[in-house]
Parts: sequence; C-alpha cells; structure tokens
Amino acid sequence: MRTAVLSYLGLLISLAVARFFPQLSFIPYLYMSFPIIFLSDSRLGFGNYKKGLLWGSVFLPGLILFSPDHIGWKVVASQAGIAFIEEIFFRAYLMRELGNFWTSLLFSGAHMINFPGVNSVLVFFPSLIFGYAYLRSGSIVAPWLLHWTSNLIYLSFQKKFPELYHFFN
Repeated sequence: MRTAVLSYLGLLISLAVARFFPQLSFIPYLYMSFPIIFLSDSRLGFGNYKKGLLWGSVFLPGLILFSPDHIGWKVVASQAGIAFIEEIFFRAYLMRELGNFWTSLLFSGAHMINFPGVNSVLVFFPSLIFGYAYLRSGSIVAPWLLHWTSNLIYLSFQKKFPELYHFFN
C-alpha cells in the first residue's frame, strides 16, 4: 500500500510540474505508463478481451446522442490514449493495492490539479463504474473503453451545452 501511495504522490508532483510548465505536459502520462514496463501483462489485466469489450461497450450508445464529430479525430484519438494510460495507472496498478473506492477518490483528486471545480469532483462516480467493470471483466479493456467513451460524451456535451459546463466551473 505504501508503494501505491508514494506512486500517487509522484503523479501529483508530475501533474503540478506540468501545470506550471506546459511544455512538460507529457510528463504525467509518461509517469503513468511505468506500470506497463514493470508489471506483468496478467497483473495489468491484459486478457479477457471479449469480456472487457462487453463490459466496456456500455456507454457506446451515448455517442449516438452526443456524437463527437464536431470535436475532431485528433481529439478522439488523443482521448483514447489518455484514457488508456490513466486506466493502466489507476485501475491496473493502484486499484489492486487500494481498492475501488480509494482509487476513485484519488482519481478525482488527480483531476482537480488540472481542472479545479465541481466537474473534477464528480469524476469520482464514473471512476467507481470503471473500477467495477475492471473487477467484473478482469480486463483493462473494459475501463479503458468506458473511460474513453465517457470523455468523448463529456467533450461533446460540453460543446453542445456550454452554459451547463460553465455552471459547474
């Protein structure tokens, strides 16, 4: 548990550095990718792809209502990478040590550094869903797809209803 907490503190430091030095914004993502190097594929949840696809596709119908067509393919692709790296760090690494509730709380806290406001606090609830899907499927694919889809829906919702977005920030 101590290693997980220290790893999280390292992430917070890298997020703070990236916030004050935008040219170093890649550092937190590089930091969160370290579990891929040091942990086995089975420990990270690289398996059960079919179950992961099934659990991870739950939010996909939301893209019909809030299609990401107006946010661009680069954003869609970058969100896939961001969601993957965050899920590797939080679900596959931290959650095994700290459990779903505490990992979701830390996930929300990390988002507060770059996006202070109610929206980052509310990230706690989807994070619980991502963790549950990870536990049920045994695959990193499930939380990754859920996270990616949630990000796209959120960005589309933000573009379509900017007054609601500003209400929470």
